[in-house]
Amino acid sequence: MNRVPVLIVLMLVLFSLILPSVAVAENQQGLDIAAIDAFIEEEMRISRIPGLTLGIVKNGEIAYLEGYGHAGKGRDLSPQTPFLIGSLSKSITAVATVQLAEAGLLDLDSPVRDYLPWFEMAGEYDVSAMTVRHLLVQTSGIPWEAGLSTLAENSGLSLEEEIRLLRDVALAHPPGERYIYSNTNYNILGLIIENNSEQGYIAHVESEIFRPLEMQNSYLAISDGESGGMSEGHVKWFGFPVATDIQYLENSLAAGFIISSAEDMSRYMLMHLEEGRYDQLRILSEARVSELHTPGRTVEDENEYAMGLVVREVNDSGLIMHDGATQGFNSGMIFSPEEQWGVIVLANFASQLELPAMGIAMGIADIIQGSTPETGSLTWKMIYLGLLVLLIILVALTVRSIILLPKKWVVRIRENRPRGFFPVFGRIVLPAGLELLVPFLIFIFIPAGAGFSVWSLFMLFHPDLVYSLLLLAALMLIKALWRLYLAFRTGTN
Repeated sequence: MNRVPVLIVLMLVLFSLILPSVAVAENQQGLDIAAIDAFIEEEMRISRIPGLTLGIVKNGEIAYLEGYGHAGKGRDLSPQTPFLIGSLSKSITAVATVQLAEAGLLDLDSPVRDYLPWFEMAGEYDVSAMTVRHLLVQTSGIPWEAGLSTLAENSGLSLEEEIRLLRDVALAHPPGERYIYSNTNYNILGLIIENNSEQGYIAHVESEIFRPLEMQNSYLAISDGESGGMSEGHVKWFGFPVATDIQYLENSLAAGFIISSAEDMSRYMLMHLEEGRYDQLRILSEARVSELHTPGRTVEDENEYAMGLVVREVNDSGLIMHDGATQGFNSGMIFSPEEQWGVIVLANFASQLELPAMGIAMGIADIIQGSTPETGSLTWKMIYLGLLVLLIILVALTVRSIILLPKKWVVRIRENRPRGFFPVFGRIVLPAGLELLVPFLIFIFIPAGAGFSVWSLFMLFHPDLVYSLLLLAALMLIKALWRLYLAFRTGTN
């Protein structure tokens, strides 16, 4: 038997087993993978996150990709699993806007009305002074609640119909004066891209961003995301994450409803870190990327908000970041152009009191920089649990009180009937009035003050808290009316 071919075959097999491991190890660029995995698993345990995906880029390469937990329905997560990325969508919309500016199809310092001639808003301030740049850096003067009302009302209107409704919304400040974060700024940008690009918003993002960046698991329609194996979203019910039918608004795509994966967003970060290049392709010029990363200026103070990104100084290092949250999903992205690393975290759980993705991304950034990360704070988790327990106790006590009113309170009233204004007011009217105050605040005053369906918005993230609060308000109303009826019946007998 000729031993040389056998040895060659054995060597080839050995190399086939060794080379992939070597490639991964080299690509990890000295990352402490054990520390990263341990940190994430602990954070997932603390926050009860069903599933999370991670991407790390370093020195021009994707250094680490991993999936943790499950995507729902017994499916494991992978770095290719699509998630709703929430307000990270704004950064993609900003890139698309600046691409159009680079192509000469719009001017960032031209008025919005140059591209949407019918655009109008109410109030004393001059909307004609609002520019495209004001929208990008969130200094347009559009109030924050304008963007929340669309989410709260779960509107099925088209994007243009939504923007036309702004004629009834007053600017909070003159354009350029102050920073106010509002989803509406980026919804308007989406419509400008739709109307002024050569392809429309969706086709432009797909052909000019997704395709050249090889973002093969990124989508601009929920049906496409689901066909691509999108993770389920989760909200908490009484402390435990539960899969939910998520809200998806086509008319807010540009501000918060793009779907992507950790692997794809890692490629997207590489483009930012490489000053607009990806592989051999140029997505944007260096000057335009610098513009994307430059915070906007306001009349009153310095601003951290750049174009779909937040620029922040942390431990003497300039970091660029943004987070995102939609019903059932939370995301966090952070990168350092100076030190050439970036982190993307996508989680399939979100609440307004617990948004863990950015904290986890910051912790991993600490590990990358050689420091020990702080574990997630339990403060907001304890606030959530405290509110939940308090509401449950109040509901139980109110039910008990309703049952006991005719047995104890009425008996005391009969034994010592109040006579005169002050006794009647103090023992009957005042208790009923205080009980009516709660439903008045919950059902009328707070929604009116917010200017939109505030409980519908909170229901997306905290259904258990909102249902408990509404039940408490309804029970307090019943108790007040029951008290007044019993007092009247007792007084006429």
